[in-house]
Amino acid sequence: MSLHEIYEHPAKERITIRRGFSLPAALLSWIWMLRQRLWIEGLGVLILNALAQFVLHLAHGPLAGAVAIQAMVGIAVGFSARRWRELAVERDGYAYLCTIPARNGAAALAKLAVVGGVPAPEWRSRRMWVVPDVVPPALRGLAAVAQLTLKAAFRFRLVVVLLLLLIAVVIVLPMIIKHDGSAQGFTQILITYTLSSITALLGLVTLWLACGTLARDIEDASMQLVCTKPIPRWQIWMGKWLGISLLNAVFLVITGTTLYVLLFWKAAGLPEHEQQILRQEVLVARGAAKEPISDYSAQAEELTQKRLREDSSAKLDPKFIREQFRETLKAQDQVVPPESYRVWHIPFGSQAAALTGKPLQLRVKFYSPDAAGETTPHQFGWEIGSEGKAPLRLQNSFAAESPSTFSIGTNLIGPDGVLTIVGYNLNPRPVLFPLEDGMEVLYPEGSFGLNFVRGLAIILFWLGLLAAIGLFAASKLQFSVAAFVSLSILLLGLSSGTLKQVVDQGGIVGVDHETGMVAGESALNRTAVAVYGTARDVIELVTGYNPVDALSTGRSIPWARLAQAAILVVGVAGGFFAAAGIWIFTRRELAAPI
Repeated sequence: MSLHEIYEHPAKERITIRRGFSLPAALLSWIWMLRQRLWIEGLGVLILNALAQFVLHLAHGPLAGAVAIQAMVGIAVGFSARRWRELAVERDGYAYLCTIPARNGAAALAKLAVVGGVPAPEWRSRRMWVVPDVVPPALRGLAAVAQLTLKAAFRFRLVVVLLLLLIAVVIVLPMIIKHDGSAQGFTQILITYTLSSITALLGLVTLWLACGTLARDIEDASMQLVCTKPIPRWQIWMGKWLGISLLNAVFLVITGTTLYVLLFWKAAGLPEHEQQILRQEVLVARGAAKEPISDYSAQAEELTQKRLREDSSAKLDPKFIREQFRETLKAQDQVVPPESYRVWHIPFGSQAAALTGKPLQLRVKFYSPDAAGETTPHQFGWEIGSEGKAPLRLQNSFAAESPSTFSIGTNLIGPDGVLTIVGYNLNPRPVLFPLEDGMEVLYPEGSFGLNFVRGLAIILFWLGLLAAIGLFAASKLQFSVAAFVSLSILLLGLSSGTLKQVVDQGGIVGVDHETGMVAGESALNRTAVAVYGTARDVIELVTGYNPVDALSTGRSIPWARLAQAAILVVGVAGGFFAAAGIWIFTRRELAAPI
């Protein structure tokens, strides 16, 4: 049984419009709209669809991207089919009469005829927010609260205002901030600045809405009326979280689609050389392989014990000496002396076979202490290949302190799945290649469109965590205090650098300014390291991967990383705040005086 709206006309027979998703409208899209005599709207959808396909064609996008655009347009038209039909019949002079639950439109008209054409009182409400029949009865309360949360956002004009702000960020920001015509500058404006601004704006609004939707309902006593219904309080809490998350998903779909189309459209205005760089280094999804980082703990411990035995009479700090030896061993693998070379062995494992015939790129990043701040290029020679294959030999130059990428061809990985790279330092000064990101081999792994969707999904997970934090604070506190607590938790999450410094130096009091380490141990320092270390580990689990940086550098966001983000951000971190918030909310006396 579904809901059917009945419309009447002074000179025509009554007609019905079924509520819910329309499969014909989703499949036919603008054709269905033209058949409903929605000429302007149908042509508008057709033009927008054609424009999106044209931009995708200019950007050499995959067939899957064209199919995805068609699917998104169809789904949007299918869900809004009732609205479009309502607009069409009202233009023809029809007026809304009532809404009747029935199996089909004929049955709804028959029910109305049985009561003499006069709708029953319960039929006169338009019931704009109805829980779908597909929702299990046990979760109807949760779905109803989610719909009420969405309704409140629309009622307070939040949706319209925020959507206008987001569109202004996507369209106006690139117009105000001009790039330098290079692929890097174009990427910095269109992806890094714009997507970061969207995330920040949505994050602040999510915290505000999460605090307000629960705290305000409690303060104005409307929550007391909701709790009299047979709905568990955990469903009320989760329903509000689900409503806010759905609203964020809608915003991300709209702004993400707009940014995606704008990105390819404006890219067509770059010089051909820069467009090629953009397609090779940004509008791709590249995986990265690098040499495994050695664990120097055993070697550092052995050298430390030897030093302590040799200088047994001196009062040496074992922790400080161990760290010094570890940094020395690490530096030996990072520094390439003048007129010398360094060998990297990059393992690809099971991916080696899949990369046969695919172009590879080398990304290098180095530091030159003697030329800090200078832009003079540094000369390097390369011998790239594997055992049993003719190596690729070339020479080039780069500036220090900024990553540089260059192509190295195909079919260079050996039968053992290892790529050997020999780098020659042709400069009169030493250079340092960081172990973490000094040498990486980039390879194609997927399309930019799907990678872009995965990046937006991780941002949605972050927003879901912020919604849980806001609802957690509002479960016990008033709106103003809840907003302050939520922002404090957010600022704590952004201060991971300070937390790391406290852990690395071994405490917060008694720091030796010469060594940068705590001179002696104390209960306060041990407690600080334990607390700050735990907070740092949790924050790094949640924010350990930045999708904006990955998208702006053409790095692939693997499905495994997406699943990890869902589990850690939503499941672990968000689940903690959800469990705490629900526990507080279920035990709170709502009618207690403040």
